[in-house]
Amino acid sequence: MSHIAIRVDASQAIGTGHVSRMHVLANMLQRAGHQVTLVCRDLPGNLIAVSQEQGLTVAALPAPKNSLSNTDWLGVSQRQDAEETSACVANQPVDLVVVDHYALDARWEQSIYTQLGCPVMVVDDLANRPHDCAFLLDQNPWPDLTTRYASQLLNSQTRCLLGPDYALLRPAFAALHQSPPPREDKVIAFFSGTDPTGENRKLVDAVKHLAQEQKCERLPFSLLIVTGRRNPDREALCKAPVPDGVRVVEALSNFDTHMARARYAFGAAGVTAIERSCLGVPSTLVCVAENQHAMAEYLAGQPGYQYLGRGEHTRWQDYASALQHLAANWHQLPTLPAITDGKGAERVVAALEHHLCN
Repeated sequence: MSHIAIRVDASQAIGTGHVSRMHVLANMLQRAGHQVTLVCRDLPGNLIAVSQEQGLTVAALPAPKNSLSNTDWLGVSQRQDAEETSACVANQPVDLVVVDHYALDARWEQSIYTQLGCPVMVVDDLANRPHDCAFLLDQNPWPDLTTRYASQLLNSQTRCLLGPDYALLRPAFAALHQSPPPREDKVIAFFSGTDPTGENRKLVDAVKHLAQEQKCERLPFSLLIVTGRRNPDREALCKAPVPDGVRVVEALSNFDTHMARARYAFGAAGVTAIERSCLGVPSTLVCVAENQHAMAEYLAGQPGYQYLGRGEHTRWQDYASALQHLAANWHQLPTLPAITDGKGAERVVAALEHHLCN
């Protein structure tokens, strides 16, 4: 049995996606018999309690002395973070450190290796800073995967796990991909756990205006809007009256099944775009974070996608037009080719185990 530490954060600025995909990896590693410790800093909007509720061991790093800005996602220096991370897991040997954090780079990774003496796996999708690691995982469907991480960003010994074949999706997605349920006349909307650009509110306003102005007949589909647990507007959205056929909820325990049954989706261009592709659900994309822009632009040119643009520029009118277009073409929806079978987490764990055992 190996001891694996995972350094990852969630906050109002960072969002919840990094921790969510590390939950998938942590759970898969635990099922394979390994000991896992999540190392998370106590930031506003963190998911430490949620992680513990899932049965994961969490070592909490102290909150930074000063409040974070939108561009400072760490709150301390990389050196301090590496020292605190090492100290909180040093009570027993660590065989591997996984880091999923845009604010950390080769300096942190080298410090971790010096202090703990174990290899590091980096999870990244920006390709904008150097790394010194044994493994690099980028699960996104980039068109330039083979050249994206140029030699100056990695050392020659790094093993790269690239593309959706290594996407960290929950096991339910592989099962639903293999045995899909019947489709329903339903559209599902989810714009990340925090919805930083307020897309849920715009979508709700759009369906309200369409109903009030009677610009189209009743939509030929139901609309399920999932606000996300860390959305600051979630309570108001869930309590507000909405037209018939529209439902707004904070979260769903069986979100993956609802997605598999939907014939269409609205959503962000993060990991849920890969989830939707695994299930073959075409969608309208919105870029809700800067790190999603390149992937949103790429997917916009692929079959099965419409792109509304960056969230800071979208309006309820854009959603109203998209809903009207969707209603008019409901029986001629495009197909979305699956880019993954949902078994990426299994492949990642197999690669790590092979490395740790040799």
